[in-house]
Amino acid sequence: MIVMARRRMGGFVASGGPTHRIRGVRIELLRRVPLPLLKSPGRPHRTNPAAQPHRQACFRQRIFPMDKRALKILFDTYWSKDGWRSGARCPAEADFAFAKAQGVMFDPISPTHDESIERARAAAARLTPQAVGDAFVASLSTRRLDWRSALGSYCMARRVPTHPATDGVICNVCGLYTSGEEEDLNVYNFERLKWGGVRHAYPVYAALDLELLLREPLPSPTSEDVALLRKILAAIDSAPAGTTSAMLHRKLPASLKANKAERDALIGMLGHCGALSTAAHPGHRAGFVRYVDRATPPRHFVDMPYPVSWWKRSDGIEPSSVQEFFGHLL
Repeated sequence: MIVMARRRMGGFVASGGPTHRIRGVRIELLRRVPLPLLKSPGRPHRTNPAAQPHRQACFRQRIFPMDKRALKILFDTYWSKDGWRSGARCPAEADFAFAKAQGVMFDPISPTHDESIERARAAAARLTPQAVGDAFVASLSTRRLDWRSALGSYCMARRVPTHPATDGVICNVCGLYTSGEEEDLNVYNFERLKWGGVRHAYPVYAALDLELLLREPLPSPTSEDVALLRKILAAIDSAPAGTTSAMLHRKLPASLKANKAERDALIGMLGHCGALSTAAHPGHRAGFVRYVDRATPPRHFVDMPYPVSWWKRSDGIEPSSVQEFFGHLL
């Protein structure tokens, strides 16, 4: 079933696409279009947790090693104590300039369909499955959701082919608007930092996500991170046979510090990489899946992205995908 929603935030309008529930709010996995080269200061490399005797005291700083004021400006633009802001809230000019200087917010862009595809492909070409696997695993103990997000984006971006836009408003191959509409990169970065992303299959988001990851030294997971990965895989493997992807967040280990939305996003990324997929819906594990072919299960409400929306515990964990992205760590 396709759930319809419409919301305007800054320069962003969402309507007419499949949605995803985050903390009780349905937001559209919208179709849109990427990025000038990102010219902003890099973020510091993650330090080894073993070298931090007072880890809890610095936990929030390690989650977001960016300027706190810049992050607050970004988050306040879209989010309030009650959830998504119902109307546009533009930051003050000086605040916006400051957040841009910190590499947290960006001017809107209006790239063409072909520019968007090339940007996503180019960013993915600079990475490897092992590098994005490392970033994903390094996020588990640090709660660096921006590192976690790259796995989902990479799995789509490395497979999307160069192609002309199809006829119509939305390209049937990749889901981009064919007319090159204005893109609000700030809402994408907000989702990336708050939940680990939502729109990993959307080329504009994927390009931004991967370029921002590449802006800093790539993280390396610690033994604690790898132990958490093992616990997550073991928890999935031991879940009851009837467990669906939407139920799976309850089965993940308590040592994974994450709320429901973050856990659902993590499960979605394991679907994107093919670890949680089905024989009929392998996702981008074997090749690119066209936008029009990403079917949703015949249920009243679908709250997980393709392809993990089809997954049940009886489908198991795909060992080849685990090996490709995490085998060097396990």
